[in-house]
Amino acid sequence: MEESIKLAENVILVDVAYFNNVINDLKKYFEAQLRRSLQDIYVEEWASYLALDAGVRDKDNKIEVLFVHDAQVDKIVHCNPADLKKELNGVGYTNPLGELTFTSVSSEALVSRENLYLDLLSIILNSADVKRLMLVPCCKDYGAKLEEVLNEATVDAKPEKAKDIFLFSMNEAECPRSCKWDSLGYSLIRALGVKAEELQ
Repeated sequence: MEESIKLAENVILVDVAYFNNVINDLKKYFEAQLRRSLQDIYVEEWASYLALDAGVRDKDNKIEVLFVHDAQVDKIVHCNPADLKKELNGVGYTNPLGELTFTSVSSEALVSRENLYLDLLSIILNSADVKRLMLVPCCKDYGAKLEEVLNEATVDAKPEKAKDIFLFSMNEAECPRSCKWDSLGYSLIRALGVKAEELQ
């Protein structure tokens, strides 16, 4: 089954529950600090910022964004589009970076959100198609298991399956040694419309 799944060269794997918590916290914090309301996040714009933070350059890139969620979560907060089933599943956008495609994968009642995220991660790590992997996981919930899956796949990885792996979170200490860490906050703050001069 894994061999039949065709993936893009660049994959962003997002745990929506964690992503929503970070967006809520950042929006609340910066609106209080700046004393103004912030715009909704355009999902395609945010994904492009994250890809740039992970070193994606030039044009004609293929970037696949996978949103992992359970039955309790059906949308991304403060985002446009927001509905995971109706607006962010099987859709694509083209911009100066290339082609971005969005897919929502629900655990429903079959498996936990954690297990679905880790299962998808294993499939992606074993894919020769993927060259750059950008992770937005919930390290607090399953950080140890995440590290285990990453280590198992990267220790003896064959050259054709080698990848640049980036983990985006709000805390560098959560990042496994097999990843490069970057702050998730940078891309979200830009997408929320916070200007550089406002952070001085």
